[in-house]
Amino acid sequence: MKNIYKSSIAFTLILFMSCEEKITELSNDPNVSAIANDSEVLTSAIGYMGAIQDVDLNQGSFLWAQYYTWGIGVSIGNQERYVAQPDDRNGYWQRAYANCLADLNYLRSSESAAYRGVAGILTAYVFQGLVDHFGDVPYSEALQGENGVLTPAFDSAPTIYVSLVSSIDSAMDELALATNDIGDDDLVYGGDLNQWVKFANSLKLRLLMRTSEVDAKGSEITTLVSSGTFLESSADIAQISWSGTTGNSNPMWSVQMNGVGDFYFASNAMVNLLNSLNDPRLTTFYAAATTGAFNGQIRGINQGTIDDEPFTAPATDYSGSSAYANGATAPTVLMSPWEVWFLRTEAAARYGTADNEATAFANAVQANFDYMGIAGGAAYITSLSYSTTDPLNDRLNTIGIQKWISMNGTQEDEGWIETRRFDRPGDRIFTSGIFQNPPLSVLAAGTFPASWLYPATERSYNPKAPGQRAITDQLFWDN
Repeated sequence: MKNIYKSSIAFTLILFMSCEEKITELSNDPNVSAIANDSEVLTSAIGYMGAIQDVDLNQGSFLWAQYYTWGIGVSIGNQERYVAQPDDRNGYWQRAYANCLADLNYLRSSESAAYRGVAGILTAYVFQGLVDHFGDVPYSEALQGENGVLTPAFDSAPTIYVSLVSSIDSAMDELALATNDIGDDDLVYGGDLNQWVKFANSLKLRLLMRTSEVDAKGSEITTLVSSGTFLESSADIAQISWSGTTGNSNPMWSVQMNGVGDFYFASNAMVNLLNSLNDPRLTTFYAAATTGAFNGQIRGINQGTIDDEPFTAPATDYSGSSAYANGATAPTVLMSPWEVWFLRTEAAARYGTADNEATAFANAVQANFDYMGIAGGAAYITSLSYSTTDPLNDRLNTIGIQKWISMNGTQEDEGWIETRRFDRPGDRIFTSGIFQNPPLSVLAAGTFPASWLYPATERSYNPKAPGQRAITDQLFWDN
């Protein structure tokens, strides 16, 4: 994986060079340079966020989420065997803190309320990602190097979550006071502050819902759903678009094409489920095999079983990712309307919010169909027979499974996160029902990763770093 991380750094440099009209002095650090302006720094922060989301997070999680499995081309890797090394996540930690969050921290002191507000929302987004993979992380003392804090303390994950909700409220207060002085340097919404408010409310809902199994926030969620505006359609999606030209291509695709390529195959954990549901999205998530007995069909393999396949079989005998999931122009999705509608469905089921639960569920599935450009959404939704008269546990299972499906190809990391949360005690729908046990796994049968190891660099340089965790250690919102 080291070569992949090095490639992603190279991609990021190319990305910023493509924005040379905004970043005119690449030799200067935008966090300390006297000539850096808000526009340049926002473009830089969002550019890093694109690399983080698609390379460090989505590609870093899509095997454990069982969207993909190891394919022909290289020896089976550690991730497929659930072997983790302390240096696996050094690049993610570096890019999140020293690059993206450092830029956003600069903007939070801007004279512009619009930049302060947008930076506050994105800061909460990045920190939630760190917590959802590592648990306790530097937060209150992070990004204080100029004040002499070089070894920041690690804050408790639940405390960070509470603070992130408050910080989103503060960011929206900034936007309420702002004049629209952000333009095309905003690679997500082009300076549309109303859309940023929707993103902020949606992110807040995600944070509040994440703890539903261990620390219910029903009253806060009910109030938010009644009063907030959210991402609801494809027009609202929070994403970074790529032209597909040199230096402006999807980060995951760029890293793979500049490395060993996309050698991953469709996992039968997903393929078998989609076939059982007659789900028409199957042929958009994955590319059909083009040779062999399965020519023109979607052919996956069982998780982690590539060594059992014929050694001489060509990769074209199997299904890999599609252009929708991994192409030069595939957008980097930060948050989607289908994710938000699934959150609202779950909130209605658990807490009786103002939303119509069945309608919210239908909206969630249909939003994913609409974004993918696939017909037949209404008939598929009917076939799922979602009913508010069914037991809550059954409805939560349906929500969790459909949410996992919809994250395929765009939000693989969020899909992995939510499989951990929806895999509830007494109803392990993923780890004992859908997920498959890789035969070379170093974990016991039925045991799957639940977190990432702390980066070796942080534990080497920061004496306040906690002891190393195991990948089976559950985070505070897990159960």
